Amino acid sequence: MRPSRVIAVVAAVALAAGAAPVAASPHPASPRATAPVPIPVEVPPPSHRLYMVTESVGLGAKDALPRAFPADWQVTVDGTPALFVEQLESKHVRQRMATSPWVFGDSAVVAGGHNYPYWDPARFDRSVDSMIAALEEAGVTHIYWVTLREVKPQYISASAWRQVQPYYWYFPEVNAHLRAAVARHPDLTLIDWTAVADRPGITSDAIHLNQAGAALYSELIRSVVMDDLNRPAAGSVVTVPVQQVPGAAGGAVALNLTVTSTRAPGFLTAYPCASGRPTVSNANFVGGDTLASAAIVPVGADGNVCVFASDATHLVVDAAGSFPAGAGFVPVSPARLADTREGAGTRLAAGSVLRVPVRGVAGVPADASAVAVTVTATGSTLPGYATVTPCGTAPSGTSNVNFGAGATVPNLVVASPGPDGAICITSNVDTHLLVDVFGAFANGAQLGVLTPSRLVDTRTPGHQRLAAGGELTLTIAGAGIPASVNGALLNLTAVAPDADGFLTAYPCASGRPTASNLNVRTGIDRANFVLVAPDAAGHVCVYSSTATDVVVDLQGWVGSPFTGTSPLRVLDTRS
Repeated sequence: MRPSRVIAVVAAVALAAGAAPVAASPHPASPRATAPVPIPVEVPPPSHRLYMVTESVGLGAKDALPRAFPADWQVTVDGTPALFVEQLESKHVRQRMATSPWVFGDSAVVAGGHNYPYWDPARFDRSVDSMIAALEEAGVTHIYWVTLREVKPQYISASAWRQVQPYYWYFPEVNAHLRAAVARHPDLTLIDWTAVADRPGITSDAIHLNQAGAALYSELIRSVVMDDLNRPAAGSVVTVPVQQVPGAAGGAVALNLTVTSTRAPGFLTAYPCASGRPTVSNANFVGGDTLASAAIVPVGADGNVCVFASDATHLVVDAAGSFPAGAGFVPVSPARLADTREGAGTRLAAGSVLRVPVRGVAGVPADASAVAVTVTATGSTLPGYATVTPCGTAPSGTSNVNFGAGATVPNLVVASPGPDGAICITSNVDTHLLVDVFGAFANGAQLGVLTPSRLVDTRTPGHQRLAAGGELTLTIAGAGIPASVNGALLNLTAVAPDADGFLTAYPCASGRPTASNLNVRTGIDRANFVLVAPDAAGHVCVYSSTATDVVVDLQGWVGSPFTGTSPLRVLDTRS
């Protein structure tokens, strides 16, 4: 790759490890140009200009950053070691605005905060807000802030660990303030160096970049900035064309909704485009995450499905098949059936039961044999799980939704109501629960909702952890369901994955598609509902891009109401 154009770099002298932050100087007035500064004719358009202002850590990448970007980009790096954020603004950003405003384009990166006024955290917040306001005044529309490495002794030398003692302790506090700033500034995105930097061999001490670290740091910035160029903004509605899915017209589609490059916490709502956006959610995410969630969505009269994103995120949508009109599945306008946050706002107590009437409610037929609902757990202070059963039956001992403390986690559930027309939900810990309905199965439809049975658990004797690039072959036929079914209802769980990656379930005979069902993060257990068509031999394959243990539970089957297909990618906003 040819080097990018570099307009200006202020040379750095590394901040001595362990040095205390310098005192802030009074904020000088911005210099004023006496006449408009002409823009050089060779300057690229704003979309291809990147400005970065930093202290000593980011200055370690002053040569590597321009090389990371395409040759037709203008990359400008300004910085001085040991300055507070407000000093970086006055010395560099304000000076540039007066003398060479053409260095600014659509994108700007700030790498500051190591020199943090820990005795006055509010001052740091004010300096962040002021820096963002200055960059906006300069015409920047996409502002990025690099988080700080949260230093851990296992990744650095013993001497570096001793040197960093005076100041490393406040780095997590700085990152917390930056995360809070995202909520105040819609055009701010964090570049998560914190998540990438837990590895050895990337710094000369505890925080300052060596050559390998500079390359990694620069590539992270490039990937986030470039990936953001066409990322849908907060509040966007993305139209998903599903006409290519056989049988989708007039019915519903089985989708897997994946968010990636998320900016801040948010949620997705999928619904038929021809109707208004309902008060429901299909997926919940946090900033910097990649997360998948299954959904069954009615198709609008125009043949499309719409997906609303409450915050900026890329969206990938894969279709597993359709529920053709009149075949036994009854699409309903998505509706919220229960929300324990309303009224008294009391969490469902551990072991207690949330009863949710479903028959004859929100368009569900009075004699429906089953409903398709999304159950979301939120607000728990402990990790736990929730189980959905027909009211009047004992909990099965398995789970439908697994969640961490403080997390908001949804999962799709196909559940049969009890004789009283209701489904019952229990949790092993106190939590809020939300229940949204998206469709129902007519009485007599070919469908079986089973007491969940475990098809495979690679943690048990006789099995092996799935290697990166490995596959499992599951035999669905004969596992307590008819020999020939159109779709298997599975819960797919990845346990302790070695690295970030994804899992894909598909009919073995069709070959692995360009699609995914479950996206995972290093060391974090995650689960997702999967509706997959077995091949003619009754086999389903599960592929993993990363080494992980895999647990697969069979929850039921569906016949004629579902037309399965090899998973098909119908939308990818990154393309």
